[in-house]
Amino acid sequence: MLSLRSYFPIAILLAISGIYPLYAQQLSYTGSVQYAGGNYYFTERTYSFYFTNGLTFRRDGYSFSVSVPFIIQNSPWVSYTQSGFLPTGGPQNGYVGGKGGMNGQSGTGMSSSRGRRRIDIPDTTSYNRSSFSDPTLSMGIPLINSVTSNFATSLRLLGDLKIPLADPDQGYGTGAWDGGLGISLSQRVQSWFILLNMQYWWFGDMPDLKLNDALSYGGGIGKSFNKGKWLVLGSFNGMTRIISDTDPPLNVGGGISYSLSPKSMISGNVSFGLSDSSADFLVGAGWQFVLN
Repeated sequence: MLSLRSYFPIAILLAISGIYPLYAQQLSYTGSVQYAGGNYYFTERTYSFYFTNGLTFRRDGYSFSVSVPFIIQNSPWVSYTQSGFLPTGGPQNGYVGGKGGMNGQSGTGMSSSRGRRRIDIPDTTSYNRSSFSDPTLSMGIPLINSVTSNFATSLRLLGDLKIPLADPDQGYGTGAWDGGLGISLSQRVQSWFILLNMQYWWFGDMPDLKLNDALSYGGGIGKSFNKGKWLVLGSFNGMTRIISDTDPPLNVGGGISYSLSPKSMISGNVSFGLSDSSADFLVGAGWQFVLN
């Protein structure tokens, strides 16, 4: 599982925009595509394609954005939340919650490659669905914003709210409101960058699965080249346990971005999961264009 702010395309774009001077007022279009695959703790493998579009309005360091993801999946077992992909079991969330198949009840428990149980779920080879997922509202409030020729520091208060409009039985959401509140720190020292973030998440429960509130955390280090046009970044991201009796999400990754102009940027990324709650792999790309 990945925090939304840990998606490399978005993380790079936000980091760069947070530590370089911005226009006093701007409207920008931000988008990303992500392809992820993994067994998680299921016997069947899930592949997910996420295409997200959003608009961000910035004024004097403050920001407000809205984004809507479009999802294509070959199973309904992985749900979309504002903090990332969550293996809830979708319409069979009771299997994960211990009411319909965990530990050999009406399903079959199996050992994973890490020595942990796997959940046997119905075959999904004929499943292939696509739909829009829950829209998300986000805000950023500047606490510290200091920029010089060689150093730049940005400390921001972050807030997120996911509106439950998608069908949870199809794996497009959990059917509940989610919210998050946290901080992010971006520090530039000449051509080097350090990124840190921490956010507390409130998750609504599914019918047969309780989702614990959780703390997400992440960090990264990067370096720019060619007068700031290129940026290479590596990072790690994790969360505390969201679903009881499962490993907390944890992943590492890397990415690269290129500044096409002062008002446009593109990026690419790859990441790898280190726990059964995370996708085995994820590849993606992102872009940002200032519209005014």
